[in-house]
Amino acid sequence: RLFSVLTPVTMPLQDILNAISAQADSQISETRSAHQKNISELREASERRLAKKKQELATQKEKKKIKLKAKAETHAEMHKKNVSLRKKRELLDKVYVAATAEICSLPDDKIEELIRNCLKQIEGKGSLYPSEKHASLLKKLAPSEQFSIEKPISAKGGFLFTSSEKEQNFTFEHLIQEWLRPRSEISISKELFM
Repeated sequence: RLFSVLTPVTMPLQDILNAISAQADSQISETRSAHQKNISELREASERRLAKKKQELATQKEKKKIKLKAKAETHAEMHKKNVSLRKKRELLDKVYVAATAEICSLPDDKIEELIRNCLKQIEGKGSLYPSEKHASLLKKLAPSEQFSIEKPISAKGGFLFTSSEKEQNFTFEHLIQEWLRPRSEISISKELFM
């Protein structure tokens, strides 16, 4: 009889336990489902951030490549221009060296007027240091009351003048480089390189 009395109580208790178990299973299932959904959302968000970061890095890399390429091209262009300018400068130097050689090779009768004009530029008394080539011409042209002729110097042509107050360089090398070149270099460059 006791068993029969307990059976009606046990049944509803079993039903309650079953209901609790079913509810717990349902909550566990919902929690798992929500957890899986959260994990999926987090994974998708992480993948989107990672893809965005990869794209940003790729874009930065591409921009950097473009910038480096432009910099390299600019550097190459500047190097090319510098080489060209150096070659032009060397050619101009050769032109003026040739001009110096040409004027130094002229005979005294062709140089006489240039030497006279140089002597006229000198004010005051002093010493002339002629190039070996023009020593005799200077002895002939320079007034002895104004100038004393000294030992020849190692110049291709022309002379140096010195006094207690100043020094003037009338060597042909100096006249070509310091007087003629600044006045003619642009026009000669245009003629040579245009």
